[in-house]
Order: sequence, then structure tokens, then C-alpha cells
Amino acid sequence: MRALYANVANKATGEVKRVKIETVEQNVANPNYVRRNLLTKGAIIRTELGNARIASRPGQDGVINAYLIE
Repeated sequence: MRALYANVANKATGEVKRVKIETVEQNVANPNYVRRNLLTKGAIIRTELGNARIASRPGQDGVINAYLIE
């Protein structure tokens, strides 16, 4: 995991904040990606605000956009 921050959107309030990524919680692409902390689209990450799902493609876009999971 090379990215330290993600842009996390809160759908309830409509706010977007830049928060620090703590770890990868779940990755549907491959369970081994969780142990290696690889970020892909659809992965669930733990952030300072709570768990969030990645909506962008980090390798293609160069940024990590995510939204909070309620």
C-alpha cells in the first residue's frame, strides 16, 4: 500500500474529506490482497472516519476516492 490518504465522501452529509488510510479490511477481487494491503476498486478500507469502499481505480486514476459504509 503506497497511498496514505483517500478522499472519502459521506453520502448523508454530502461532505468529502481527505483522511488517512489505516488498513485494508476486505477485498472482493482476491482475499490475498488483504494480507498484502493492495488497493483495488471495491475494496473496503479502514479510515479515520470509519470503513469506506473504494469507488475509483487507484492504479488507473492515481487517486483514491471512496465513500463511507453505514
